[in-house]
Amino acid sequence: MRRGSVVKKLELKISILGDSISQDRPRFKIMLIASTPLFLVAGGLTALAAGFVKGFAGFGFAVVFTPLFSLISDDPRQVVFVALVLGAIMSLGVIAEIRHAIARDRTIPVVFGTMVGTPIGIMLLGLIDRPALKFAIAGLAIGITILRLTWFQIRIGPGAWPLAIGAFLGGILNGCTSMGGPVPALIVVWQRQGINDSRAILVMFNLLSYLLAITVALGTGIARLPWLISGVWLLPFAALGTFAGVHAVRRISQTTFAYVITAVVGLAGIAGVISVLKT
Repeated sequence: MRRGSVVKKLELKISILGDSISQDRPRFKIMLIASTPLFLVAGGLTALAAGFVKGFAGFGFAVVFTPLFSLISDDPRQVVFVALVLGAIMSLGVIAEIRHAIARDRTIPVVFGTMVGTPIGIMLLGLIDRPALKFAIAGLAIGITILRLTWFQIRIGPGAWPLAIGAFLGGILNGCTSMGGPVPALIVVWQRQGINDSRAILVMFNLLSYLLAITVALGTGIARLPWLISGVWLLPFAALGTFAGVHAVRRISQTTFAYVITAVVGLAGIAGVISVLKT
């Protein structure tokens, strides 16, 4: 009787463990490198495309990666976090390539604006209608893109203040909607910044925003520590895309670069609309 009781208890524990693993399986789907060939190919191509945009424009990794990868994964929180981690790593690579273009008079206002704006945005999370604000920002981004692509010209003066204000507003929007990138991107376009200067400004803004978001996500329990390495298998694809983007941008004119930046802003707007409609 005693032996039969022990066996039954053991079978019950195994059953409970099996159920637990089954329930947790979606959470670790990204870690399953060989889950299916389609998942591997689709994930790799997504990281490749996002890396290319990042290397080319200096920003936009999460804009491309998050909506596309969400189509093949059932854990949106982990997808967003993996996008932040990969985006931060790719940002370091872009910074290494354009380090000569990083100037104090442009870096300080961007860092200051981002550091002040992002915590404010995080604090506003519970005080605003996030979907409505996100939809409004997305609509504005799409509208500005259409105007820009129809030769409507906007120009603002050079200097640190527009950069600081753009980073501040972008930081607030990143903190509460994760859609702050278009603001500083439009500032550098409207200021007629050079290609490498624009990329340096945008990659600094994005790197700082990514690091702040990762820290807050881990500190508040929104993200889990194992998620830091859940996207490691995507690194080679993202790195290859970033490398290709870095080399491609060297062959284009300033005007073409401005239009590419505007197109990425429009893509961010479309992704924002889709994400709101899905919620």
